[in-house]
Amino acid sequence: MKMMWCWRCKCEMPMLDEEEYLRIHKLFGDCMTASQEFRQEHGLHLQIISVEEKFIPVVKEYEKITGLSGVHHNAIMHHRISLYGEACRHCGKPLRTPNAKLCAGCGQLK
Repeated sequence: MKMMWCWRCKCEMPMLDEEEYLRIHKLFGDCMTASQEFRQEHGLHLQIISVEEKFIPVVKEYEKITGLSGVHHNAIMHHRISLYGEACRHCGKPLRTPNAKLCAGCGQLK
């Protein structure tokens, strides 16, 4: 885990390394399928559940890894270090992608 600027959240957020992200990604996939066995294992209601309830295991695992609670499950999925580029030499924010040539924060070329 590493604190980095998130362009979507507009603030510093805990970003996941590949090992941490793989744990979250697997849980996210399991939540998508939401099998009866998975719901029982994680204490989720067997009746129809809301989308937020469906992804509680993802949010809890992210909190366990980062210490930050209440982050939306979709936001968690883009908090992955490898999605971002190197830090801008001028403003220090990460480039939006590993292939970016221009900093979206300050407009400086790489």
